[in-house]
Amino acid sequence: MTKHTLQYPIEINGSTVSSVTIRRPKGGDMVVIGDDVAHLMRFYSSNAKAAQEINTAQVAAELSGSEPDFDKIASKMTPPDSRVYTAMVAIVGRLTGIGEAAEELDVADLQDIAAKALNTGEAPGRGAATNGVEQ
Repeated sequence: MTKHTLQYPIEINGSTVSSVTIRRPKGGDMVVIGDDVAHLMRFYSSNAKAAQEINTAQVAAELSGSEPDFDKIASKMTPPDSRVYTAMVAIVGRLTGIGEAAEELDVADLQDIAAKALNTGEAPGRGAATNGVEQ
């Protein structure tokens, strides 16, 4: 579990919530939010390639003394649409236990928590089944 301190606390059922705990997804969670996870991961992946290209262009420009064409590279980035935010709300609501209250989160908090939530299932060494005998 990962604790996230909200930059912008929200009110849930009359109480101020200033942090949430993000838990690892279980099988049932993935049945509910699996399509959202897939959509959000595709969005992040497409923009990661463009971000890497921006970094490479910046280094090349510094070495050559020229200016990179950031507009050309930025045009390759995918802007978030309502489907991306719907996925974030679903994932955050489910894995923090705040449900529909995730809609009340500031976008900065929503994005941070969603990114962390996607990483909770990527722990090194996970995924192997053993019978207790060293192999």
